[in-house]
Amino acid sequence: MSANLTAGIVEFCGHLRREHGFKVGPREARDAMRAIECVGIARRTRVVAALRSVCCSSPEEIAIFDRAFAAFFSLAPGVAQPRPRRHPQASDAGATGAPRRSAPAAESLAEGWELRRAQYSPAASPVDAVAIPTEGLAAALTQAQRLIQRLHLARSLRWKPSARGERFDLRRTLRAGLRTGGELMLPRMLDHPLRNPRFVLLLDGSRSMSEHSARMLQFAYALCRRTRRASAFVFSTRLREVTRQLRCAARNAYRLEGLGEAWGGGTRIGASLGEYLRNFSGLLSDQTFVIVMSDGLDVGEIPQLQRAMREIARRSAAIAWVNPHADSPGYVPSADGMQAALPYLTTLVSFGRLGALTNLRRRRRMAADA
Repeated sequence: MSANLTAGIVEFCGHLRREHGFKVGPREARDAMRAIECVGIARRTRVVAALRSVCCSSPEEIAIFDRAFAAFFSLAPGVAQPRPRRHPQASDAGATGAPRRSAPAAESLAEGWELRRAQYSPAASPVDAVAIPTEGLAAALTQAQRLIQRLHLARSLRWKPSARGERFDLRRTLRAGLRTGGELMLPRMLDHPLRNPRFVLLLDGSRSMSEHSARMLQFAYALCRRTRRASAFVFSTRLREVTRQLRCAARNAYRLEGLGEAWGGGTRIGASLGEYLRNFSGLLSDQTFVIVMSDGLDVGEIPQLQRAMREIARRSAAIAWVNPHADSPGYVPSADGMQAALPYLTTLVSFGRLGALTNLRRRRRMAADA
């Protein structure tokens, strides 16, 4: 590998594409460099995790990536720390003629990164359009309707007729008495009925979630179509609201357009949630049910994710995290992003168990009673 960090990452991405069939190109190479910029190079595990989240789009590719990374950087299997060589033009001897000692790996990486940092463009290649698969939409609409009907987090402010209400309805009782000759046989009551919560969907559109994007977009489309109290956002390295596009998707051949940096790049969960809080926090209340769909592979600042999750949890009724790997045998939420989010979650489910979201009300009541 070249001593220049930028050239080394580009070379490694090309190696994954040519030798292992990974779908990585110039855009992914730029995203990889942005990921390295986010996590820094002081900790080797974070460097590897950042590159893995950009280059891998399935669990099978992760194992291939780890072996390829170790082999490419001339390391033993299981050790993931870059070890760049010195520039070929550099002298191997000092002024006194004594052999020059090699710089530490982290120091060499830092030097190479700083030399190229000014030349690195922060602009991401925009995504022209993302399609919502029509196959399976009927099942998604049914699932969304069931969730809306069964999940209640608050009562309406309006008084409505109820068989066992808290308030006596004099007008309806007198009107019913006309049918019995003025006998008030059946008193009518009023109550505050349970109403559906507001939904906020935060969808991870990064490359590591590309395998699950169809299921994720179908669920978001179905929920936005079934209730006006749903708002949807997609994020990758930036955040973008797509509520209106989802509701009008049928008119646009089920396509979402102009997503830009909010789809198909790296993952900055903390920064994206922070952007949501700055611009859309008015949607949060004690009647808001937040659903985050992500694998939790965050290459951004973990403390920033912790702060955002704490604030969302404080302002909302409940947070559900949908992780595509949650039902995998032996799954442990060990990713830094998942570890940061876990203390603030009401439930953690997989795409195959979205029906479990209807149990959220019961769990919150049990927790409150305890």
